[in-house]
Amino acid sequence: MTGLHSQEKILEIIATSDVHGAIFPVDFVNNNDSIPSLASISTYVNAQRSSADREVLLLDNGDYLQGDPSVYYYNFIDTGSIHAGAEAYNYLGYDCVCVGNHDLEGGHNIYDRFYKSVDAAVLAANIIDKSTGDTYFKPYKTLKKCGKKIVVLGLTTPGTPMWLPEALISGLVFEDMIVSAEKWMKIIKENENPDIIIGLFHSGTDYTFNNQSEDTPNNENAALLVAQKVDGFDVVIVGHDHKGHNIKLTNDLGNEVVVLGPTSRAKDFLSIELRFAPDGKKHINSHIYSTSSLNIDYSYLRHFQFHIEAVKEYFSKPIGYITKRITPTDGMFKAEPITNMIHTIQLATTGADISFAAPLSMSGVIEDGTLFRKDIFKLYRFDNSLYVLKLTGKEVINILEFSYWQWFNQMKSKDDYLIRYQLDANGNLSSTKFPYTYTPSYNYESAAGIIYTVDVTQPKGSRITVKSMSDGSKFDPEKTYNVAVNSYRGTGGGGHITEGGGISPEELIKRISYISEYNIKYYIEKWISDNSPVKPDRSENWIVEPAQWFNIGYRRERAMFEIQ
Repeated sequence: MTGLHSQEKILEIIATSDVHGAIFPVDFVNNNDSIPSLASISTYVNAQRSSADREVLLLDNGDYLQGDPSVYYYNFIDTGSIHAGAEAYNYLGYDCVCVGNHDLEGGHNIYDRFYKSVDAAVLAANIIDKSTGDTYFKPYKTLKKCGKKIVVLGLTTPGTPMWLPEALISGLVFEDMIVSAEKWMKIIKENENPDIIIGLFHSGTDYTFNNQSEDTPNNENAALLVAQKVDGFDVVIVGHDHKGHNIKLTNDLGNEVVVLGPTSRAKDFLSIELRFAPDGKKHINSHIYSTSSLNIDYSYLRHFQFHIEAVKEYFSKPIGYITKRITPTDGMFKAEPITNMIHTIQLATTGADISFAAPLSMSGVIEDGTLFRKDIFKLYRFDNSLYVLKLTGKEVINILEFSYWQWFNQMKSKDDYLIRYQLDANGNLSSTKFPYTYTPSYNYESAAGIIYTVDVTQPKGSRITVKSMSDGSKFDPEKTYNVAVNSYRGTGGGGHITEGGGISPEELIKRISYISEYNIKYYIEKWISDNSPVKPDRSENWIVEPAQWFNIGYRRERAMFEIQ
């Protein structure tokens, strides 16, 4: 360590992000006992804490409370015990945790209870309590490690109100990240005089995502903009986009900032080593480590065995029977049984005229035979609630035009791509990472309750032809219909209704005529139980034209995706 104090300890920052409930090494859905989880990261944390040459600062960057049966169980089923996720935070000794958008998805009852059980400082400087004007969570935390004063400032994506019903985040205001960072950086420098400032930002780095720009207020993915424009950060930890980042940038004032983010579900984590030269200059080494090479901490596993068994028992309960094997892969290209089932459940639950739904995952095969509670996670990943909106027939068409513009390429010949992909300047796939698509599959919104065609030779705005309602009655563009959607779409998520349908966020709130009492998983379980044996609906109420071009593209491109 030339130029450094040889006896000075290293400060190692270890950070996780977007764990999405992977607190145990147990795949409760597929009975796989070796998935990545905090049980492996615990092994690394323990080893580093036992090292005499360093002190450890352990951080989590949010989106922790949604995505796995383990957290679902303690969010919604066993609400009397200490939440297993909170206990995991405390067992591992996290110093600070940031609030992610999915952490708020269960509503105040869940996240208020959860965060009260967490020993770590819970941070989100840009979530404001409307009634007091103060931050709802702590804005930042000051700590002492290695004889240095460290401040961790937390920010979360201000796009959250676009994706969650107002009832789940009632009384909360989400401030622009740059505005909030500038305000709190000034306070931190004046009041704390720290040696190190760390940004813990539950936000991605691509500020152009979803047609936004660096000047867009409340930009969803403003983490890199904050690092660039707000001077003072030594390290910025990002998340939300699941992409993995290890970037060194020079900010607008000429100072170096290290920007890092892991992917998701504890598949990897961050390690940032900080050393100080005699002149006070910081030396930063940053790494993203995979958990695949780490052993499971069996002390951790034994500690949580009771929780693991409780979750297993609940989700192993049979709820019905299905007559045929179904796989979601065809949902990339056409109407398929899993999305059809979601449509059927949404229509049956709400009595709506039309349903909008999308394939939420390209994995998760359901075998024929007995259906268990755990299978619901294959059918529906997210904890959305169910809405009914008042939409005109013309608005329905415009929303579908927006969806299929993102979904399918405009084909000029049979040799063109069928699906719309991310392409480079030469027209080749710009990413080597599955699935290359222009937008995620959860934005591939299709409709049920109507019969329609999609002409992929036509440009945006001219592709959809609605022939009739599903019962053969006339579809009227001027008529107002009851339309079932999930809460993500119903609050403007993906831009389908706001940008595609031309409905302002203020007007959209007025269009909501029904919000479900429970999340959609509840209604899926009830419908399966009431309608067992389930016979998968393979009918296609919408088709892609021209048929010959579709068939060529389908056969060619389906092989690019994971075929179960």
